[in-house]
Amino acid sequence: MPVFHSLLAVIFLTAIPYGSNRPWAWSLASLLIALLGFAWAVTFLLNSQKTPFSRHGKALIDVLVLFSVAIGWIFIQASVPFVGQMAHPLWQMSGELIPSTSAYISLAPQDSLTVLMRFLSYAVVFWLTLSYCQDTVKAKRVFYAIMWAGFVCSVWGLVMHLGGLKPEDTPYFNDVTGTFISRNHFATYAGLSLLCALALLSDGVTSAASYNVGGNLGLQRFLENLIVRSIWPALIFFVTGTALILSHSRGGFLSGILGLVILLLALNINKRSRNIYLLWFFVAFVVIGGIVFYVSSDGLLDRFNGQGLNDESREKVAELTWNAVLSNPWTGFGSGSFEEVFTLYKTIDVAGTPSVPLMWDFAHNLYLENMFELGIPAAAVLFYCILRLATVCVRGLLVRKRNWIYPATGLAATCLVAFHSYVDFSMAIPAVPYTYFLLMGAACAQSFSSRKKAKSKRQPLPIEEPL
Repeated sequence: MPVFHSLLAVIFLTAIPYGSNRPWAWSLASLLIALLGFAWAVTFLLNSQKTPFSRHGKALIDVLVLFSVAIGWIFIQASVPFVGQMAHPLWQMSGELIPSTSAYISLAPQDSLTVLMRFLSYAVVFWLTLSYCQDTVKAKRVFYAIMWAGFVCSVWGLVMHLGGLKPEDTPYFNDVTGTFISRNHFATYAGLSLLCALALLSDGVTSAASYNVGGNLGLQRFLENLIVRSIWPALIFFVTGTALILSHSRGGFLSGILGLVILLLALNINKRSRNIYLLWFFVAFVVIGGIVFYVSSDGLLDRFNGQGLNDESREKVAELTWNAVLSNPWTGFGSGSFEEVFTLYKTIDVAGTPSVPLMWDFAHNLYLENMFELGIPAAAVLFYCILRLATVCVRGLLVRKRNWIYPATGLAATCLVAFHSYVDFSMAIPAVPYTYFLLMGAACAQSFSSRKKAKSKRQPLPIEEPL
């Protein structure tokens, strides 16, 4: 239990120092998560607790194996010296100047090792959550933790923005960014919080509806339980939603709407999980949210009207990145090496001006960026792992007879981050993938039946002795 609550605390704190987008922050988070993983292993060995490997191993063994392959490839890129065509020609040129220089696949070996550390910490977060959240109570605590974390960041961002407390030289001065630097990263984080809030609201409405036994007394008990169980998720939904709108992030807003719609569809595609009360409440949210959007979304609408959904410079960067991928499709340039290597392919139309040069440290498209850094095969392996977790949630949504909110939210969260990753790089900011894999660990754990399959063993009939 201390390990579980410590994990929630660590993930919550990752959002505070700019989404842990600083070397000291992501290094400290990785260290703390590694210590929690070690503590879990010691507890498991001492107490002989049940591990999810025996219960979920058959369903997730392909994810475990393929993720290990991707991790192994990143390690090879950064640590194994190569000669010949496997190493980039720049290493040969460097070796001519400094004869003792070793050649690697990665052009930024230290950055690749940093990415390796972060990927392993994401995997530990998922594993720990998967282990503990076979208990529905703990899974609900995970959702509450994510909901409250998004609420705290949103309130901080709204106070700083509406109170005029942000320094004028702050990036995105006119946007709500919470505790993050970029509005886009905050928008993804807030979207995950909104999904958890709506899921918990659905759970509260469902629980309150069980008291609606008819008559005035039944209606009174329904309303009382509805207020008790749903007041905080409803309030947090509105506050976080307002902060998301005021972030003025086009991709974050559209991906958040997509995630909420998919969550509602997922909860209503199954007759057993269909909730007419939730639909009525969502209609109310749409009406009130529309009013909030009309009042507070001038900046977002201006961005849609002025720039639409396209960005010419980002489209050109995506084209150049794809050309670079085609020039080295199998081995990649090394995980975490985009900023250093892209300068070799950057053209003058995306370089900015001498007075204001443009630095492209990310491709603003994580799919292209991963293919650029890892190579197409290794990137496809990572994409498969994420897709596979989403299919586990789909299975849980269709097969389980209760607790549908968890797999439904996992599916919606995957769609949210998958859509936004096409136009931005929020999943490269540690606090966002930490929160996503925390959510997915709970969602996947609750996508399997909590009951053991009792194996009926027939007892052999006794052999009668001859008289």
